[in-house]
Amino acid sequence: MHDTSSAMTASSSGGADGDLAGAIGSRLREGRLPCAEAFALAHERHMAPLEVAQQAAAQGARIGWCQLGLFVGAVKHDKAWPAGPFEVPAEVQAAITAALEDGVLTCPRAWGVAKALGQEKMDIGRAADAMGVRILQCQLGCF
Repeated sequence: MHDTSSAMTASSSGGADGDLAGAIGSRLREGRLPCAEAFALAHERHMAPLEVAQQAAAQGARIGWCQLGLFVGAVKHDKAWPAGPFEVPAEVQAAITAALEDGVLTCPRAWGVAKALGQEKMDIGRAADAMGVRILQCQLGCF
């Protein structure tokens, strides 16, 4: 009797990788996978967002359009909000301050602050920037 289980597993996983590669390819914008699309794919496929980002990188695509607004498109130094002063509401400032770890706001905690306050993630990114708070530990490995 011929054992085909390992061949089937390799074929199935190759197909799944191919499906993910195709899904990533279909969602690229200007050669980049938008952050929101990476998270949507991860959710749809029940996988970690970082795995989607790693597959995108293997295909030569980088992440773009950070949901926290830390970079837009291909330029990490361009913020998604207009330059100029921004007054951070006291409630947002308190929540960001409470979420700091060693003086830094992690990406997952920033998302948590947005959810807890019913705010857009981009608003929390802008507020942290205005407060001089660095956001680190991107869930997609970008920063």
